[in-house]
Amino acid sequence: MAGRWRGAGPLWALGGAALGVCLAGVAGQLVEPSTAPPKPKPPPLTKETVVFWDMRLWHVVGIFSLFVLSIIITLCCVFNCRVPRTRKEIEARYLQRKAAKMYTDKLETVPPLNELTEVPGDDKKKKKKKDSVDTVAIKVEEDEKNEAKKKGEK
Repeated sequence: MAGRWRGAGPLWALGGAALGVCLAGVAGQLVEPSTAPPKPKPPPLTKETVVFWDMRLWHVVGIFSLFVLSIIITLCCVFNCRVPRTRKEIEARYLQRKAAKMYTDKLETVPPLNELTEVPGDDKKKKKKKDSVDTVAIKVEEDEKNEAKKKGEK
């Protein structure tokens, strides 16, 4: 057997030295037990635990919940988030929008107020321009004058 491991002596010595260095490094990392008493665990978190400003945990959770709820309610009121749920409500809303659009379209055809009213003592013929819109009262007066002229001619 001695012939079989010729020259292996220095390798064993080198391996042993490397193993010794590794074990020394590992031994330095080991924690030595201390004689001090262990640190006490923090008390468990319950609803009666004082969090800050002498308020308990349930106080903080309640105030935060009310704050979030008030923000949600305010946003829903400002942006009118209610969505109609029944078919009748949807159809009623559609008809309401359609009627409002028709009303605004009709209002656009009405001439301005200053063209509809007459100022006493003004001469109607002087004020009448080619581009102006005739009011109902002016048209009625003109029709009466035209009828009177026709009757006078006959």
